[in-house]
Amino acid sequence: MKNLIKTVLEGNTDARFELIEEGRKSPGELLSALKELDDRELCRLGQLFKEFPFGCDINEILVDVAGSGQSLDEIKGGVRILDRLGFPVHVCSYAVADVAERLGKTPYQLLEELRQLTDMPIDADHFGRFGPMRYPEEIVKCPADCYRSGNPFNGCPRGRIHRRLIEKEMAFADEVELWPKAVQSISVSFMSFQKETSHSADVDETLYVVNFAKERGKGVGAIICVGDGEDELVRGVEACLKYGIDEIVLEGGPYNCAPDRRRAFGEGIVLLRIVAPGKVVATNGQYEDELVFGLECGLNSVISGFPGNHHAYMSGYKPGEASVNKFGLPKVWEIMAETVKDSYFPVPADRETAIIIAKSGKFLGQENVYPVGKVGKQFIGDAHWFLLLNSPLSEKLNLKLTLEELIDTVASKNVKTVGLIGGRFLAWGIARALSPFVEKFYVSDKDLRVERITVDYLSKHLPAEFVGCGGDDELCIREVELPVVCSFIPALNRKFEGTGALTLA
Repeated sequence: MKNLIKTVLEGNTDARFELIEEGRKSPGELLSALKELDDRELCRLGQLFKEFPFGCDINEILVDVAGSGQSLDEIKGGVRILDRLGFPVHVCSYAVADVAERLGKTPYQLLEELRQLTDMPIDADHFGRFGPMRYPEEIVKCPADCYRSGNPFNGCPRGRIHRRLIEKEMAFADEVELWPKAVQSISVSFMSFQKETSHSADVDETLYVVNFAKERGKGVGAIICVGDGEDELVRGVEACLKYGIDEIVLEGGPYNCAPDRRRAFGEGIVLLRIVAPGKVVATNGQYEDELVFGLECGLNSVISGFPGNHHAYMSGYKPGEASVNKFGLPKVWEIMAETVKDSYFPVPADRETAIIIAKSGKFLGQENVYPVGKVGKQFIGDAHWFLLLNSPLSEKLNLKLTLEELIDTVASKNVKTVGLIGGRFLAWGIARALSPFVEKFYVSDKDLRVERITVDYLSKHLPAEFVGCGGDDELCIREVELPVVCSFIPALNRKFEGTGALTLA
């Protein structure tokens, strides 16, 4: 494993594919090898597996606006803000149920009201066998003792996790089938796979919820903790791989008991980057130094929150700073903006980014993107494509051309040469669909690394010839019968107006 990592760091692309396979077979051996790297090598390795086509390369913030003590106006206004920004919504379902009870509504009635205020994907957390989990006041009004203390977690300081009000949950069990209609993903805690813990539901209920979500076509998020940074971390990663989790959420902070917590958090991020291609690597809680290092190591998503919601203090603060009145979103945003400097997309990803991904997924169709669509063993797109494709945002978008119409054009006109201007996942999906009809594809991408990987990989896995153009778009247009601009970025499509290239937007 060590020699394979060295080869990857030297720039060998084929070795990256091999390391994914070997790492998935033995996450523990991979983690041991990661521990021998210095910080610079570890960050470099994580970034290599974050970039196209190995992992998701966007950086985003998921935000929870709902706290049990908030007014309905505050919550609804928060959702509207997130919709305007284009940030996904993470809802603690117990808080939705608490507020609904206070207003004389059912939990789903309130969720449905919130759903109408945003087109963005919604992720529901704290979801159990009967629907939203319900907790007693001493949990709901938790003053963040564990996060504020900065000490490794060895049980809730007041012994109150994971007490539940099961009777309240069962009272609305008839609504459990309604929740998948409003959300795009459901999150559970996988800490019970890692060690004896009072923090999560038992394994049986956890897997019941995972299967419930998957059977209804929803994405699944799973929260694991850094734990000891060794065996406990590996057990969590192995469980996520075994059960096909789409968004793997690593919690540090007091749930990081490793001797060097900053380093251990980064190792966990890189481990996930390598063994979970196509997945979103996220965090719901960590201290400021862990967050910075995690972003440097390839972290995608950070869960934050509005004041009154526990996610508001769990991300980006130093030990001793956490409190329930924090507004975590601005702090996390600033850390992310200062740390991630070279993203292909805005940092954090915004509404325009979401529209581009949603249009790309809608154009290719569910069968051609993650988690179904692949070229070889690599997913087309990632979990973001799946979530946005199945969101209200996608439903409201109109396309000027469908993939089926493009296929019909190529087949009916007997087109044998096609140009792919832009070599990312949209080009992969188009090439996969057209390869039964086309003899030769020319590929042009201004990022020569993307172009090279696309040409090499598609040549090995599709029944057509692929030729690189060295980033020369004019050559790509000139040499083919049908050049296609493989992007929904508005400015890029405008650039090719009048060139004879077919634009999708």
